[in-house]
Amino acid sequence: MFDKERILFQLSRTRVLSLQMIDRIDHEKWYDMPMGITHVAWNVGHIAIAEYFLGLFLVRGPRDSDAGIIPETYRGLFGYGSEVSADSTIYPSPNELRTVLNQVHDQVMLETREMSADVLTESCIFDDPEFDHHPIFTRKGGALEWLTHHEHIHIGQIGLLRRTFGEKPIEYLDESRAGKNFV
Repeated sequence: MFDKERILFQLSRTRVLSLQMIDRIDHEKWYDMPMGITHVAWNVGHIAIAEYFLGLFLVRGPRDSDAGIIPETYRGLFGYGSEVSADSTIYPSPNELRTVLNQVHDQVMLETREMSADVLTESCIFDDPEFDHHPIFTRKGGALEWLTHHEHIHIGQIGLLRRTFGEKPIEYLDESRAGKNFV
């Protein structure tokens, strides 16, 4: 039912798209809320905490060593039900957010590569009072697949923010034709 290689491919390609969008926004604008709803910093932190929960927590459970890849403060700042604040001082810097985003993603990729494909059909570990189930999936492979779909939602939000900052759409096809490699 779940194709481990396809999941790894999707995780990798989705992150390339995310970084193409994120890295084209000046750090000075990361906390701007032109629509009064969200900002780039919150979306980047949210992608990181969601990847942690969907790709690690629900797949293999929490580990003490997780504090080394994602700060405990991220759940309150960026997790499910968190509210975006215009006060940039409560958030990590763009560089810190990018570092955590990379650390979580690298760990998810590492552990997914190392796991047996049979693990993907096992039930998710829902041992957190707030996350006792998920309406979209019940299996570990489903959590990893949903991770990429969820990230695409936030790529769209970041892209919309980027456009409200006056930026033109990213011309991926033109850039590719000109030799830019999206890997």
